[in-house]
Amino acid sequence: MNKYLLSVGLILFLFACKDDKKTIQAGEIVTAADFVAFYPEVELPFSVADTNLVKKQKDSNAIDIKTFSQFIPDSIWRKDFGKTATPKFYALGRAVEKEKESYLFTAVVAGGKRVAYLACFSKDNKFLQAMPVLKTGFENYSSAYGALDAKFQITTYHDTKKAGGDLLFKRNVYFYDRNGDNFTLIVTEPNEDIIQDVFNPIDTLAASHKYSGDYVENDRNFVSIRDGKNASEIVFFVHFEKNGGKCNGELKGSARFISPTVAQFTKSDNPCALEFTFSGSKVTMKEKGGCGSYRDIQCFFNGSYPKKKKKAADEKK
Repeated sequence: MNKYLLSVGLILFLFACKDDKKTIQAGEIVTAADFVAFYPEVELPFSVADTNLVKKQKDSNAIDIKTFSQFIPDSIWRKDFGKTATPKFYALGRAVEKEKESYLFTAVVAGGKRVAYLACFSKDNKFLQAMPVLKTGFENYSSAYGALDAKFQITTYHDTKKAGGDLLFKRNVYFYDRNGDNFTLIVTEPNEDIIQDVFNPIDTLAASHKYSGDYVENDRNFVSIRDGKNASEIVFFVHFEKNGGKCNGELKGSARFISPTVAQFTKSDNPCALEFTFSGSKVTMKEKGGCGSYRDIQCFFNGSYPKKKKKAADEKK
């Protein structure tokens, strides 16, 4: 019985020793090795999403600014928070590439601004480089995240849903280049630099005609109508994007009324012809002649568009 109790006690003692060795408190950080070990080890892939970053961080993971600045230069985070800021720092996770670098995720918080940084340390715990992988409180993104995968590739992603239904996004993939001692961009998939607001060349023209205004399906598909030279004429601008942007068309011109509710556009030097029929608070557009020089082959200048209501400020003007 005594031998049994002695064995149990020895096992408990060994477990206790193991836990003591595993745990380090923020106030006990003295060396760079302590600093790296303080970060909880995580499995890959590991990601930090904006929804998690805005939550209250664990006090047990907090690192004071003086200790943090000993091992990671404050120039890294002052680019985002400014010279006078005194943010709070929280260790989020640590991943180690065998016999190579350690990757540390840190949340830095100052008021409504929060940034997740990824820092790279050498196998002998020397600071190498750091970069922001996620920011909140700076720009209004619909969703965003930063991640490190099992190949130790770093992904940053954010997207924004626009009122017209378009999804603008940017996805970048990096890796730590040991030779260049920096994070190198290897893949970028942005469409936010491609999808931008369509420039409306007649937007500032007078709009006192009863049919003048913007008839809008979304910000990529619309018919804009403005005053012409007289009451029997209108100026128009049409822009559409169909089939996920694979079928586009755009045309600007003048149309004359052939009846109280129907206006036609024709060109003497081109077979293109359009007809605009106004009814209630919408316009129906129909392609009456071949307008292939202003659109892709498998789509036409056809469709109905509801009239966009004027803002109160515009009506006062």
